[in-house]
Amino acid sequence: MWTTILLVIAALILVAMGIYTIYLLAQLRKQKQLFEQAKQARIIRLKESIEIIARAMHCGECNHSEGVLRLRMLLEPLGQKRLNDYPAMWALYDVIKEMPTHDERKNLKKNVRMKLDLERESKEVELEDQIKAETLLLLEDIKIC
Repeated sequence: MWTTILLVIAALILVAMGIYTIYLLAQLRKQKQLFEQAKQARIIRLKESIEIIARAMHCGECNHSEGVLRLRMLLEPLGQKRLNDYPAMWALYDVIKEMPTHDERKNLKKNVRMKLDLERESKEVELEDQIKAETLLLLEDIKIC
C-alpha cells in the first residue's frame, strides 16, 4: 500500500515537473522572440541613422569628418566587414580618430587647434570625391541588407 502511495506521489511530482518544464520552455521561446524583435528594431534604427548621415555627407550638409566619426560607431554593430568596404572614409577616420573634441578641443592652444583643423580639412578635400562615391555605395549596401 505504501509503495502505491509513493508511486502516485512520484508520478504527481513527475507530472508537475513536466508541466513546469513546458512552461519554462514556452517562456524561453517567448524571450528569444522578444530578443530577436529588439535586435531587428535596433538594426532598423541603425540603418536609418546611417542613411541620414550618408545622405547628409553626400549633399554636403554634414562635415565629412563628423559623418565618418558617426558612421564608424553605427557600422560597427552591423559587422566589421562593412568597415573595409569604404577605404576613403576610413582613411579620413584614421586621421581624425585621435583628434580631441568638445571641451578637450576648446582647451587646446589656438595654433595647435588650427594645425589640427588644417590637417583634417586637407584630408577631407583630398578624399572628398571618393567619400561622396562611397556614401552612395553605403546607401546601396544598407538597402540590400
